[in-house]
Amino acid sequence: MRTLKLVVVKRGTIDMIKICLFFHRTNNFILVLFRFRVVLQRDGSKDRSITSSSKRHRSRSHDREKEKKSKRFHRRSTSVSSNDDREDSLSITNISRKTTINELDDLASRKKAEIDRLAELERERTQLLRQKETRENLIQAEVDRRVKDIVEIRVREELERRKDEIENEVKRRVDVLKRTMEKQMLIEIEKRNHEEIRKLIIKEEEERKKREDLEKILAENERKLTEAKKKLAEEEEKLRTEQLRLMEDRERFERQLGKQHAREQNLILGKNKTRQKISFTLNSVQ
Repeated sequence: MRTLKLVVVKRGTIDMIKICLFFHRTNNFILVLFRFRVVLQRDGSKDRSITSSSKRHRSRSHDREKEKKSKRFHRRSTSVSSNDDREDSLSITNISRKTTINELDDLASRKKAEIDRLAELERERTQLLRQKETRENLIQAEVDRRVKDIVEIRVREELERRKDEIENEVKRRVDVLKRTMEKQMLIEIEKRNHEEIRKLIIKEEEERKKREDLEKILAENERKLTEAKKKLAEEEEKLRTEQLRLMEDRERFERQLGKQHAREQNLILGKNKTRQKISFTLNSVQ
């Protein structure tokens, strides 16, 4: 049983170390180490439970031995030897566990050293890249400056060499541009004149229409005024005719009234034998 327990512990330790090495390659060493320590703690709790159970068993065996010393001496010796074997097994397990923890600590320290070394290499690589980039930028700036200087020199030389040709070309282009601008200005002026003429024609047409409308209104007003005057004259004529008729009627009435008054006077006064004679007769008395 002791050999089996030792083999199991050693096999589990080797397996866990293999797993740790595997996860070490995959950058998960810390998580596995934590889990492995948890497993070891669980194994330790199991061992403590086994130890406590063995102690209880040993205490019970001592009690039984006190009661039955004479009958079970051989069993007591066997139990003592068994307890010694268990203690040896537990000590071996503790030694193996400590060895495994030390190995894992060494592995963790090596891993940390490796990580630090890789980080230092990465920092050095980054610094080298920055230095390289700085040098390249400086070289590129110097190249650009030199190229710019060369281009300026070439341009000045070319301008100096082709000065007359360039001046003639510039003059030709200026003349062409001037003629083009003059043509465009003439077209624009002509277009503007046409537009002004069109607006003037439209305005004159509107004025003519307004004038015709005013003339029509004046003619209509004059016609109405003439008709009103004519009607007024007719009314005045009718009024004068009516006045004359009334005057004639009045005069005729006055004449008739005078004649009637004269007849009445004559009748009263008896002029012109207009009054009848009154006849008186006397009868005889019988």
